[in-house]
Amino acid sequence: MGAFAATAPQVLAASSTASSGHLWWKRRKSVSAMMPAEAGEGFRPILVIDEETLALAVLVPYSHSGDDEQAIGDWIEHGGSMPRHLATLAAGVPVESEAGVGASRERSNVGGACELVDAALRCRSLALLAVHPYDPDAMGLHLTLFGVEGVGPDRLVEEYGLDPADLADHRDAAAAKGVALYYLVGRTAEVFTQCSQNLFTKRPHDDPSGSADGADAPRPPLDRLFAEQFETLQATVAADGVPGASPRNGQIGHAAYVERRRGRVYILIPYYPGNAIHGHAAKLWTNRHASLVVSDDHSSLRRVTVSGASDFLSHRTVRRRFPVIALAVTHPEGDDGQTVNAPVYWFATRADEVVWETGTLARNELTAERPACSVNAGGDGRHTKKPKYFDAGAVAAYDMHLQHEREASPRGIDPAGSRRASWLEAVAPALVVREQRLVASATRSDVRDATSDGDRVLGD
Repeated sequence: MGAFAATAPQVLAASSTASSGHLWWKRRKSVSAMMPAEAGEGFRPILVIDEETLALAVLVPYSHSGDDEQAIGDWIEHGGSMPRHLATLAAGVPVESEAGVGASRERSNVGGACELVDAALRCRSLALLAVHPYDPDAMGLHLTLFGVEGVGPDRLVEEYGLDPADLADHRDAAAAKGVALYYLVGRTAEVFTQCSQNLFTKRPHDDPSGSADGADAPRPPLDRLFAEQFETLQATVAADGVPGASPRNGQIGHAAYVERRRGRVYILIPYYPGNAIHGHAAKLWTNRHASLVVSDDHSSLRRVTVSGASDFLSHRTVRRRFPVIALAVTHPEGDDGQTVNAPVYWFATRADEVVWETGTLARNELTAERPACSVNAGGDGRHTKKPKYFDAGAVAAYDMHLQHEREASPRGIDPAGSRRASWLEAVAPALVVREQRLVASATRSDVRDATSDGDRVLGD
């Protein structure tokens, strides 16, 4: 966990709102944000404190008057309300929706981060997907944190015996932007790799033609947007508030599909790997809501989050409700012969809300040596993965009683820094190798700054 999390230049963070509704209609909404907005902003957002404790750096802007430092601290550290200027950023501005979409709005990356922080502080759970867009050797790392609290940098150093230098890059980034620095701290409940994250590699385009601080590029229609993607990041949350985030990959135009049914827009994602129940499917079984994040840094240069009622469907059901898409997936040549395996099941998310991030993303491109998803389960044959990959019988049973005890206990601080010192010693060799690989990858690929509803949702 340590080396890959600590060196990630970007992270998709996910949490949830409080549950609302009654009985079978009780639901939580997933909340997600990419932090920071760009992978090349010069600091790594995840601070690994020890083998079971992580902190996510959060940069929080002041209001124009600059007299709200106390209000920000009360919100993050003491459970107060989100300051008004931040709530305005999180709410964004309504914009015209395309036909079939419930509602649309625009907001800054900072606004999305503020909503995420507020959700995590109230839910006290946080999912992190460590993103390594420029590293061909990285595995996407998913972490779920419980007992999440907000703390300031000085308090973090004091409570965990950190070297102040551990926070230097975060402090520098906050000072350069003129914003406040805080951390979301929690202990790990889940840690595992996402095997599809490293199946393609990006690098900055020779002509970036974009910046998150620049003028907005046009908002493309959702069907065109998804037709140009090879990756969509999915966030879900279980009924008990445990969130999850992971990538959904495929060949360009085949990672996700946009379809319409009864006047509404749905995003359909085929799922091929051989495990019977995926973590997201398990969460959707108890809480049918999801968010899909697309960072289109190669075509429209826009980031968008599509959220709404979500479900997992059998291929037979998709064939009945969305026959055109189902046929296009299994019969890509357009004739009567099936040349691609049918998906194990599908994820379907209704576009109840679409949030466009303001600004233009820096342009990236795929490296020639690693085309999008040439070897994964969404590749040419859409094959299932080797059963060995999902050999759960070879893994020791997890002690849920122990986890319940951990969750009931207070956050374990360590002012002497003994756990931190032990972790640094244990991870040192792997971290050295990791940094060397990052430098080598940057040189080899010419990558700049690489190190720095009550019933089923869809009805019948």
